[in-house]
Amino acid sequence: MSFTTRSTTFSTNYRSLGSVRTPSQRVRSASSAASVYAGAGGSGSRISVSHSSSIWGGSVGSAGLVGMGGIQSEKETMQDLNDRLASYLDRVKSLETENRRLESKIREHLEKKGSQGIRDWGHYFKIIEDLRAQIFANSVDNARIILQIDNARLAADDFRVKYETELTMRQSVESDFHGL
Repeated sequence: MSFTTRSTTFSTNYRSLGSVRTPSQRVRSASSAASVYAGAGGSGSRISVSHSSSIWGGSVGSAGLVGMGGIQSEKETMQDLNDRLASYLDRVKSLETENRRLESKIREHLEKKGSQGIRDWGHYFKIIEDLRAQIFANSVDNARIILQIDNARLAADDFRVKYETELTMRQSVESDFHGL
C-alpha cells in the first residue's frame, strides 16, 4: 500500500486589541481545542487545532503579542500535529497488517472448505430425468383418456340423435298404423 503526503501551510494572524486601560489589568492566555476527523474508506482526513488568546486591557500594544510565544505556540502545534499524524499512520499500518492476516485466514478457510464443498449432483440428474419421463408418460395417458372421454360423449350424442330419430319414426309409424 502506498501513502500520499499532503502538505498544508499554517498561518497565524495577530492583532492588536487596543490601548492601555489601567496598569493593573493583565494579559491572559486562553485555551486551545483540537479535533480529528477521518473519513471512511480513505476518503480524507482533517485535523484542526485552535488556539485563542484574549487580552483584558493592559499596557500591551500591537508589538506585545507578536513576541508573546507565537513561534513557540506554532512549534507546539506542529509537534502535536506530527505526533498525531505518526500515531494515525501507526494505527493504519497495524490495521493493514491485521487485514492481511484476516484475508489469509479467510482464503485458507475457503481453500480447505472448497475441496469438501464440491458435490456430485449426477445422481440427482438421473432422478430428475426419470421423473421428467414419468411426467411426460402421465401427460400422454391423461391426453389419451381425455380423448376417449370426448369420443364417448360424441358417440353418446350420436346415439341420442339416432334414438330421437328412431323414436319419432316409430311414433309416426304407430300413428299411421292406428290411422288404418
